[in-house]
Order: sequence, then structure tokens, then C-alpha cells
Amino acid sequence: MKTEMLSTRIDHDTKLAFTNVCEDMGLSTSQALKLFAKAVINYGGIPFELKAKTPNTLTASAIDELEEGKGSKAATVEELFNDLDIGSLK
Repeated sequence: MKTEMLSTRIDHDTKLAFTNVCEDMGLSTSQALKLFAKAVINYGGIPFELKAKTPNTLTASAIDELEEGKGSKAATVEELFNDLDIGSLK
């Protein structure tokens, strides 16, 4: 079977982490990508759920508060800092 080249660009840290995981499993990065491609074909799509990260409890609570109309606004950064009891910008 004739093979073809497939290339992609990823950031250094992702490549390094991916390579390390593959090596821990005894796979080359090329073998892992071939397995992924076959899984996509066999599954008829991405073989796992794609979703956004879930917000942590504090963030989820803040979102709920805003959706319930209980949020507050600050006209200036200084007012915001005062409301949050952070102090001054200076």
C-alpha cells in the first residue's frame, strides 16, 4: 500500500507531552497518529466527546448569580477595587 505524508504544527509543550505519553505506551508519535486516524474512520467521527472545560464551583456560582440578575457593576476600576475591598491601584 502506498503511504502519504501528513504533517501538522503544534506547540513545543504539546509535542513534548504527546511524545512522552506515546513513549510510555511503547508507541511512536507516528504510530499513535495512525491509530487515531483508524479510530476516527471506524467510529465515523472523533472517537471521544469534545466539550469545553467545566467551570469550577466558584466560577459556576458567579455565572449563576449573574444569570439571576444579582450581579453588580462598577463604573470605574477604582470603584471595582473598593467594592472588592482590594485597595487602590497605586
